[in-house]
Amino acid sequence: MALSKATNTDVQLNVLDEQLNSIPLSMRVFTLALRSLYAEKSVGSGSETASKVTKLRDATRQDAMVYVKGVLPLSISLVRSIRDFFEYYEELGIEEWKDCLPDIIEDVKGYKQCCIEVVAMHQLIMIPLKSRQAEAKVLVKELTELSAEYEIKRAELAESAETKYMWAVGLAFIPVVNAIASPLLAAYAQTDLAKSIAKGAQCQIFESAAIVVDKTMIPALSAFIDGLSAIAGFFSVMEQEMQSFQGKGDKANESKKKAHYMMVRKKAISIGNGCLRFYAMIPGVKTDLLCIPNSGTDNSYVDKWLKKQREEIEKKYDATLSGQMKTLLIYLTGRGGRNLMLYAQKNT
Repeated sequence: MALSKATNTDVQLNVLDEQLNSIPLSMRVFTLALRSLYAEKSVGSGSETASKVTKLRDATRQDAMVYVKGVLPLSISLVRSIRDFFEYYEELGIEEWKDCLPDIIEDVKGYKQCCIEVVAMHQLIMIPLKSRQAEAKVLVKELTELSAEYEIKRAELAESAETKYMWAVGLAFIPVVNAIASPLLAAYAQTDLAKSIAKGAQCQIFESAAIVVDKTMIPALSAFIDGLSAIAGFFSVMEQEMQSFQGKGDKANESKKKAHYMMVRKKAISIGNGCLRFYAMIPGVKTDLLCIPNSGTDNSYVDKWLKKQREEIEKKYDATLSGQMKTLLIYLTGRGGRNLMLYAQKNT
């Protein structure tokens, strides 16, 4: 049984390490995709299809702005939670760690609950964005020439082993944005994909918005949500394992504690570096957001959405609202989110 628990912990640590390497790129590709919808010279032809693309683009922006202004900062708080958790293992000796175990368990409970709520918010955002994706799929079928170019590009890459971030191909159709995405992917050892995106494609930039929404933006956010779900799963396993240590002082249990402590401590530096990679993406994300025109109705739309989420959380937890969940509510305000973005930049 001890072997099973140790193996489970090891698996969760490896999954967390892998996801922390992937989610910064997913986050940046999402904001680059959003930025690309308003790329320079992105002007429609006045046709019926162009009118549909304009409507899709503006509706997508409004839903996406809820995400980047309200929900994304909460993701930063989750990454900070990971750093805080692993600091217990980096900074404390094993005896000090044992003494702090009850407090660590309480922290982990809060981290896990925050993860669950933030993942739920991401999934809520995905509902309207998925409907935009459905609209985009219909438009892509109408844009036959553009669709053909995309499929050729995708087929070329399918011959390569580097297909993990295939959904980033859509950025190849947007000048300027493709030049930013290329070195970003190269840094993640996605060489063929980076070259393909840098090369770009000859097509109407405006119409490519449908490709970006369908093939890049939504898949990137889905990948990001998968990463956050993995973080929630990690804290859930940690809570269960550490709870099993409580109230037992026998030799076997002490051995389990030591094995757990050593295993987590061994991964602490690598996980910490993953958190720093996440923070390092924040300046680029903010730059992307500055390139997106802000409609007068956007702020009102975002504020209403966040207000509703705060009310739902307050109602759900009522008298038990404290600690990490109380902090989460602070981040659900515009100022709290902005402060969190600044924190991330300072810790890169």
